Amino acid sequence: MYCTNCGKEIQPGQKFCGNCGTRAWDPVTMQKDTFYVRKLPMVMIVFLTLGLIFTSFTMGAGSMTFAMLLSFAQGIILIFLIYKQDKIEPEPVSLLVKLFLVGAIPLPIIVVLIETVINEVVDIVAAPGTILNSILVAFVVAAFSEELCKYFALKLLTWKHPAFNFRFDGVVYSTTVAIGFEVVENLLYLISSDASTAYLRSAFPGHCIFGIYMGYYYGQAKSLEQEGDLSGSARMRRKGLLIAMLIHGIYDSVAFLASESENGLFVISSMLVLVIIMCVLNVNAYKNIKKYAHEDRPV
Repeated sequence: MYCTNCGKEIQPGQKFCGNCGTRAWDPVTMQKDTFYVRKLPMVMIVFLTLGLIFTSFTMGAGSMTFAMLLSFAQGIILIFLIYKQDKIEPEPVSLLVKLFLVGAIPLPIIVVLIETVINEVVDIVAAPGTILNSILVAFVVAAFSEELCKYFALKLLTWKHPAFNFRFDGVVYSTTVAIGFEVVENLLYLISSDASTAYLRSAFPGHCIFGIYMGYYYGQAKSLEQEGDLSGSARMRRKGLLIAMLIHGIYDSVAFLASESENGLFVISSMLVLVIIMCVLNVNAYKNIKKYAHEDRPV
């Protein structure tokens, strides 16, 4: 059997190419992976998403302790699942703990300060309660400030780190920072809400999903820098950041417009769109994680 990426021979029993690190698949393994790893989990993800959304409408008076535990457990489980996909050379646990803590402690404080200032400017540009205000808050206040802060933390802690030597490492790092941020954000939302918020936010781990896209291009950027293409590397990092901001902004726009509208039909339509977005992004996140891990190679 030969590597599909570099053409080097792969010895029987090897799971990865010894030359470039690309995963080796034989036809039987690919067929099993298609059915058990991709199709069935995608169906389960859709049912889990719909189940958590439904639960959020019926469990508003549920236990707040359980709701907080759910918010925290979701983040830890996601980090573990993504970490397990990094099969070639798992990342140092100490680095992942540092990334998680940076995402969980200083970043939310910094983001709140930045968002407070930007929100004042947005309210001057567009009156609160208007469609334009909701869209600006979604894209400029939330998506721009949050994704930018996560990106700077990610680059500061990992770009020059010696452990960053495979492309998929970028996904692991990015999602770890994002999940740390998301866990604390969820807990902050629960302080001023009820248990239903925990179920609804658990149905869509948005920051983790945004982090997957940012991390994929971040890993590609590291590879380009190693090849001497500095402009291409910078362009790839910008692309990852902008895609994360775009998906984040679109999702928040629909959510904000639905929550602030007094038109019943519009609210119902927006909620249906939001549910579809949640299911599609959750399934795509799973597919992309598997794909990026499968295509992993040294930088």
